[in-house]
Amino acid sequence: MHAHTSRAASLIALATLFAMTTSCAPGGDDRVPLPLDAKFADSTSTGVVYTALRDVDTIGAFTHRDIKESSAAVRSWNASGVFWTLNDSGNDARLFAFDSTGQDLGAIVVPNAINRDWEALAAGPCATGQCLYIGEVGDNQARHDVVTIYRIPEPAPPGPGRLVSGDSATALRFRYPDGPRDVEAIWVDADSAVWLATKRPLRDAAGQTRPSQVYRLQPELWTTGDVSVATLVDSLPNFASRDLRTQITDAALSNPFGDPAVPSRLAVRTYGMVYIFETDRRSGRPGKLVGHCSLESLDETQGEGLTWLADGRLLFTSETRHAPIIAAHCP
Repeated sequence: MHAHTSRAASLIALATLFAMTTSCAPGGDDRVPLPLDAKFADSTSTGVVYTALRDVDTIGAFTHRDIKESSAAVRSWNASGVFWTLNDSGNDARLFAFDSTGQDLGAIVVPNAINRDWEALAAGPCATGQCLYIGEVGDNQARHDVVTIYRIPEPAPPGPGRLVSGDSATALRFRYPDGPRDVEAIWVDADSAVWLATKRPLRDAAGQTRPSQVYRLQPELWTTGDVSVATLVDSLPNFASRDLRTQITDAALSNPFGDPAVPSRLAVRTYGMVYIFETDRRSGRPGKLVGHCSLESLDETQGEGLTWLADGRLLFTSETRHAPIIAAHCP
């Protein structure tokens, strides 16, 4: 009974989310959600069949009472076993530390930052060593001409139950060359460039659905002090669908520091799928698609967060209070 009740709740939540995103999508996008099957063909008619996740394990749940809309997750590269997450729009400018079981490790207030719609979080190199990059890039209605990436040196987790102030954030304000975009996925490469992938497919001049657009912010833009312009450099295959399941909600690079001993893979998650791409070790640019899995077995109400574990598994989080934390392999 519990499984059926949870499944029904998930479907209702996804249907509600779809109605919201469709109503505010630029150009009146008429996406139609498809049934969520355990195994299905890609709706772009590529013939791709998605495999099931392997070794699915609910390893914990968030214990911090203020983590209620975890839109992104990232593994610490400074402290073993530590992870960071954030709440999205309208919440305080805070980062939450937790371990792989979801146990609270404290929270950080981020000075000089505003949470209009934080939707993305990444770890990567910076001038001071290792930094966290916060994506103030959510824009459901595609109406914000200028958006922001905040960057702070990665702090030490303050400890369970503690809330402390971190270092002031440095802000990189920018716009897209082709108009406002809704983004929930960023990653940072070994050169400290920031990559962004659009959440939902757009339409071209002929009305055809286009793949997710991929933009890049080169490292030197952090020092200009002006509103910068992101560079459109690529698109992601298999994301040219009207299906809700293909809306991109997070991405994670397995090797943001370019370690030659670590495989370089980009994981991109949506509400219903996860894709694994080979990436260029130095630039972080996605290449060959090497894995694609259905997230049906996670049975999430609104799954959005994703990061890599040190053992090569993926860690998934979702947007509910005390949400489960799930680990799995793909493929």
